Amino acid sequence: MEELRYIEIYTRRAVRDHRVGDYRSPLRGRGFEFDQHKPYQQGDDYRQIDWNATARMRYPFVKKDFEEKELSAIIIADLSRSMEFASVDQSKRELLVRVAAILAFSATGDNMKVGLLGFTDRIELDIPLKAGSKQIWQILESLWDVKPSSVKTNFSLPFAHLFGKLRNSALIFLISDFIEAEEALHGHALRHIARKHDLIPLIVADTWEEALPGGRGFARLRDAESGAGIVVNLTRKNKDLYRSMMLERRAVLERALYSLGLDHLYLHPGKPYLDPLIGFFLARKRRR
Repeated sequence: MEELRYIEIYTRRAVRDHRVGDYRSPLRGRGFEFDQHKPYQQGDDYRQIDWNATARMRYPFVKKDFEEKELSAIIIADLSRSMEFASVDQSKRELLVRVAAILAFSATGDNMKVGLLGFTDRIELDIPLKAGSKQIWQILESLWDVKPSSVKTNFSLPFAHLFGKLRNSALIFLISDFIEAEEALHGHALRHIARKHDLIPLIVADTWEEALPGGRGFARLRDAESGAGIVVNLTRKNKDLYRSMMLERRAVLERALYSLGLDHLYLHPGKPYLDPLIGFFLARKRRR
């Protein structure tokens, strides 16, 4: 609780001191706040033609508008068993709670409503959108106290759940280790949400998931979700093979995210997360 209180104070101060303005959606649509002009092209809505600009430029120009200025924020949290893993004093799940706190307090600083969707291979938490400090602490307490009913992951589930529910543009934070996520990233529901909303993946990765530990001997590894195990001889050849496999997995994931046009950020348990995360979002807001 003391650390979360510190995160609240630090985040609110950072948002206030940088004064970069309210968050704006990168999506554009008719009838909202004006953004810029663009030359008219076949298929554009003729009702958006700016006749004053057209008269000056002697060519039809249409208005492009921000779809919304004030958004709602939804935190999607991976609560599967793999998020309990830790090779340092902090587990991926513990880092998830702290990251969710930064996101929630930052969103309230922009006067957003905030909601939570926690998942395994079923929906574990579903807290509707609401504004205010009381809502934020309900979200954080729920994330801390929840005891998931399943250990497995269905990465497509939260997007299928949101597919028919979201009517207005939303800022969606997806916090996960993204294990076994590659197939879901090509699914219809996720691609639809990535196109219609501002989806931001935050990838929580333990250092042992990128390279085996140093030293010699044997390591017994167990899949946290299936329970299957394997004993690995920590030879240099096996370490190099494991590292190359993890690098390839990361490359496949990043190609899928870039194909969807999604900004993303890697965070590691036991390493600084406050300034990198706040800096990431302040940079995005300035670009908006």
